[in-house]
Amino acid sequence: SIGYSFKDKSHIVKAFTHSSYYDNTITGCYQRLEFLGDAVLDYLITRYIFEDKKEFNPGELTDLRQALVNNSYFGCLAVKYCFHKYLKYLSCTGMGIIDAFDKKFKSNEKEIIYGHFLLINENETEQSEDVEVPKILGDIFESVAGAIYLDSGFSLDAVWKVYYPLIKSELEYFSENVPLHPIRMLYEADEKTKFE
Repeated sequence: SIGYSFKDKSHIVKAFTHSSYYDNTITGCYQRLEFLGDAVLDYLITRYIFEDKKEFNPGELTDLRQALVNNSYFGCLAVKYCFHKYLKYLSCTGMGIIDAFDKKFKSNEKEIIYGHFLLINENETEQSEDVEVPKILGDIFESVAGAIYLDSGFSLDAVWKVYYPLIKSELEYFSENVPLHPIRMLYEADEKTKFE
């Protein structure tokens, strides 16, 4: 349970329905809710880090936001909280990719959440040591946020009450260990280096 009771159950059905799942004739797919949820989570997380008592400088705010508002991170959280178990889709390729990521996630959860996860091509699932976070997982994490926002009468507080507990440990971790974006890390390592 995510700690929210939907007034209109069609919102949550839609949030977990992929466009390949044509058996659902009641609602459409999650894409519009994903769009909405992406914007809502972006705003809520940005507001949280902006209001942090540490008063991060603009570069740190950017790095924190990039670490906390992205599809890979949201995909990891979707698996951590088992959102993928409710996903309705009819794509054999998608099933294999999600299953491979789920197995890898369960064996390296802390490493994955804190950003030390290598990416590979989606076609290399079973044979590879590392598996890319499937985009569909981040999409459903966002679409559920959109569904809550819509169902609650556009209440940001309702979304935050559900999502803050899900992301709290990562918010705290990254606030104490602000990650540097790899490109910025390169520039700051040797400011004389010129990239052409």
